[in-house]
Parts: sequence; C-alpha cells; structure tokens
Amino acid sequence: LTNSVVVASSRTLWLSLVFFVDFSVMFGNMLESVVGFNILIAILLAVVKFDAFDTIYGSFQLVLVLQATYFILILRGVNKMVDVVTNRVFDTYNRFSPLNNNQNESLATLSSLKRFARDQKFKKALTREADIKAREAQLFDIKEHAPEVHTTKKRPFMGLCCQNCTLTSRESLVSKTTESLALRNILNYQLPQHSNGFLHRTFSHLYQVYELKKFDYPQVADLVWKDERLKRAIEKTTIQQFQDSEISDDEFYSQLLKGNQRRARKLLYDMRSTLSDFLLRFTSWVLYKLLSCFLTSVVVHPGQVEMLKKAGNSNLPVIFLPLHRSHLDYILISFILLNNNIRSPLVAAGDNLRIPFFGSLLRGLGAFFIRRRMDPAMGRKDYIYKAVLHTYMNNCLRAGHNMEFFLEGGRTRTGKPCMPKYGILSVILDTFMDGTIEDALLVPISVNYEKLVDGNFIREQLGKPKEMETFGSAIKGIWSVLNSNYGMMRIDFNQPFSLRELVKTFNMSGKMTPNGVKKTLKSNPSTTSLYGTDIVSEELKTLVESISKHIIYDCAQSTCIMSTNALAFLLLTKHREGASIEELVNTLDNLRKELEYAGRDIGFSGDSLDVINYAVVRQFDDVRQDGDRFDNLFVV
Repeated sequence: LTNSVVVASSRTLWLSLVFFVDFSVMFGNMLESVVGFNILIAILLAVVKFDAFDTIYGSFQLVLVLQATYFILILRGVNKMVDVVTNRVFDTYNRFSPLNNNQNESLATLSSLKRFARDQKFKKALTREADIKAREAQLFDIKEHAPEVHTTKKRPFMGLCCQNCTLTSRESLVSKTTESLALRNILNYQLPQHSNGFLHRTFSHLYQVYELKKFDYPQVADLVWKDERLKRAIEKTTIQQFQDSEISDDEFYSQLLKGNQRRARKLLYDMRSTLSDFLLRFTSWVLYKLLSCFLTSVVVHPGQVEMLKKAGNSNLPVIFLPLHRSHLDYILISFILLNNNIRSPLVAAGDNLRIPFFGSLLRGLGAFFIRRRMDPAMGRKDYIYKAVLHTYMNNCLRAGHNMEFFLEGGRTRTGKPCMPKYGILSVILDTFMDGTIEDALLVPISVNYEKLVDGNFIREQLGKPKEMETFGSAIKGIWSVLNSNYGMMRIDFNQPFSLRELVKTFNMSGKMTPNGVKKTLKSNPSTTSLYGTDIVSEELKTLVESISKHIIYDCAQSTCIMSTNALAFLLLTKHREGASIEELVNTLDNLRKELEYAGRDIGFSGDSLDVINYAVVRQFDDVRQDGDRFDNLFVV
C-alpha cells in the first residue's frame, strides 16, 4: 500500500509541475512577440467588455485537461521522465526508511539494473580497448618472432611388403589415403547413415550380418576322389602291401585295394571342410555379443582392410599366414574378413581340435583337419594320407578358395615367433609351379594380445606334457574366458604380395635370403611332413625355406608392441633384480623413443606412469585393486 501511494503521489506532483511549466513557457513566448502581446491585450479587453470571466475560466480548465491528455497519451518522453523521477523517489525512500524482513526490496531494482548495465557497458569498452592493444602486440610478436609449429606424431603404417624382394607389389594396393586412416575398434559397429531407424538401432548386429555379401563356397570332396594323384597313391600303397605279404592271390589284391580306397575316402571326409555361409553369419552375430565380455577392443587398421578388399577382387587365391598365439587367432581373422565382405578362408587346423560339437562347428566355419605327423610310424610312409591332403588343397585353390594356415605349426609358448614349418607352404608352391594356379597373393598377419587368452603355458614350459583338448576342457576354458578381462587385441594385416614375383626374385638372387645376406638360421625340417617327403622335389625345398623365413620375419616386424610386452621386456632385461616405479618410468620413456626411431608401432599411449600401472593391473590380476594407483610399487 505504501508503495502504491508513493507512486501515485509522485506521478500527480510531476504532472502538475509539467503542466505549470508548459503553460508558463507558452505564456512567456506569447509575451516575447509583439503579435502575441497584441493578441493577449485584445483578449483581455474582450473579456472586460463582454463580462466573460466564467467562460474564460471554463476554457482554461478545458485547456488544462487537453494538455494533460496530450502529455499522457501522445508524448512518449513523459513516461520516461516519470520513470526517472519515480526511481529518484524510490531511492530516497529506500535510503531513509528502515527495511523489514518481509518488505519487498524491488523498489530499487530498476535503477540498480540500469546502473549495472551502465557499468557493464563501461567495462566492455575498457575490455575492447585492452583486446585491441593485446592484438596489436601479438601481431607485432608474430612479425618479429616466428611461432613454434607443433605437429602431431604420425602413426607408422605397418605391414608394407619388402621393397627389395617384392617392389612391384609394394607399389600396389596402397595409397597415401590408405596410410592416413585411423585405427578402428571392430567391436564398435556403427550403422550406415541411411539405416538409422529404430529397428536398425535395436538389432544393429543382426542387421550387420544380414547385409553381408554372400559368397559361394564350393565343396571339392568329389573332385579329390576322382583325382589321378590319389588313385596312383592308393595303387602304390596296395602294391607295396601286396609285395610285403606272403599271399600272392588276385582276390587278396582286390581286398587290399578296396580297403585302401575305403581308408582314403574316410581320410578325405574326416579332413574336409564344410564351410557354410549361414553358419559364418550366425557365429559372427554371436561373437558380437561375446567378444565384448572379455576383450575391451579388437583394433584393426582400416587401410590394411582396404588392401585386402582390393586383393580379393583380383580373382587370385589369397593365402593368409598369421603368427599363432592363441586359438582365438583364426576365429577373429575370419570374423574380421567376413564383416568386411572379404571371402573367408579355409583354415588348416590340427586334428586335436576334432572334438565333439566343437569339431563340427569349426569344420562349418572353414577348418580342415590335418595330422601333426604325416607318417603314423617311423620308417613307413603314408602315401595315401599325403596324397589326400595334397590333392584336397590343390583342388581348393583351383576352385577359388582362400586359405589360411600357421607357418609356425603350433602356438608359440614364449611369445617369440617360432621357426617355420614348410609342409603346407610347399604344397602351395607346388600348386603354383605345376600351373594349377596362375599366381597367389601371400598375406603375412601379426597378432598380439595385452594378455593371452590361452594362458602363459607355464605348465608346458616346465617340461610337462601337453594336455589334449576335450569337450569338458573346452567348456571349462570358454567359461573361464568369458568371466575374465584380457584387454586389447591387435591384428595387423601386411600388404599382400605376389608369390610369382617373390619366386622370381629368389631365383634371380641365387636363393639368397632378403637383402642379399646368406642364411644363418639353422633348422631341422621334419621328415614326417609333406616337406620331407618325395611329394616335394629337392629343387623346391630351398625356395620354400627362404620364403617361409621371409614371411616369419615380415610378421615379426609388423607386430605391434603392447604395454604388457614393454613392461615384461624391461623387467627381463634391464631390471632383473627389481626396480622402483620411477626407474621403470624412465626406462619406458627411453624404450618408447627407441621404438619410435625404429619405425615400430606401439599399442598404448599416454604418460609412462599410467601405462605401467595399466600393464601391471592387466597382467597381474592377483595384485589388482580397483581404483588404486601403484605409485609406491616395487616390482621384483
């Protein structure tokens, strides 16, 4: 109520004052001019003569009302002037009147806001002047002193083929755009922009496997059975058995021949792959759900995948040659190839994996099972089995299948690449030499883990025999893996190179190893493999050996160094007696500089202290404590 009275009183007083001043000014202006003075005298004489004082008084009141209406409704400046006077009255009232707790403090709000706006405008003006001066000074410094240019470190593009042995292949399938692509985690699938609906987002993995390119995977078992090489091997074995026996009867010979034919057919159907496009798609969908349970990421370079796509369009068989670290190797390689619309390969697997259910599953995913030893007994040669394997691989390559096998034979137990086995590669080379295939593209593959899924093989390194795989051990191992965390996995696909070009280079260089250096690595090839038998001619053995070692070297050079690898290397070489965390940080910094200078890629980034803490937590689960930083760690 007090506020309303003050407002009404102030506005009334101000309007009266305005009317009085305005009338006085108008009256003064009339007196200043002669015409106005004469008009005023005439009006006064008329009033006296006609006695019109009442009329003049009424007219005066009418003029006052019209003036008030004019100022209130027409002159906009009056409202502003009234606001100014009101603010001054409010300020005076607030300054001298006591404030109660419940009293409205909005009386001085308008004036305070205006003063605040005026102060802000003044500050902006000062800031603008300061910015102009700072900009001028900065421009002067730029002209006088060249600024430092900070360039980001470029990640090396790993896996380029040898420029001495395969120069033509090195210049193909790769470009600057391919090399500049960033690494990608294949577990993070992103939908295409044109498929961003609700159902696509909800069933993204199902949509991914449904949209995959469909390939035809022909079965070659019938072609193998009709091959002349296999028939000659069966006949040769039958004649040898007949000569070793004491019975010389045609009926007995026929029985031996039929028995060897049945054995050859059984060996073929136990070995063959039943690669299925539907099973590949279904397994891919399952892996999308399961891999994230025990792996944080599966990292691949998109540029390397683009090279494989171009190689797949060349209508030549592609031979994938990965290092063997874990049983997960061939599963994830097929998974990556399938989800990038590249034909899945047939994978050579040991017959120890032919266990109930899992053997059939692997067979449907492309595995064909081979023996570790070609000959069942020393001193005796199994011509039938070797002919079945050789003929089966030969017909698979002729039918357009890609192939994958491990040159090392089995999994490495130490983390270092093993000496190569030459048997299966000799079959590939023999198939090329006899003209069955025009050429083949070889793709070395390096695989590395922050923590091995199969364990550290401590039991076998202590000299104990290997435990054979069974259905129960497989179930137990899968359950253990799904309830663990193995960190990051990195797969590097090397640049595909021509087998024809490599053979030509080695033949011209006199069967020397790459870079013109004579072979220094010694190995004893197995006499029970395809390489150590009469199936492979002596002329090819040295060539097969050179190519195998070249591929193993390429795989080792392109292998990415993980944080756990770097930490284990430092503890086994420079700090065998233990080290504090500060010493480890310094040596890791030096190691990273050496790797960068050597052009090697590393699978970690960030501060060395954080890298060591992460590697310790990842590798040693028994000392892991969530949220702890091992700042006072002393590694022994």
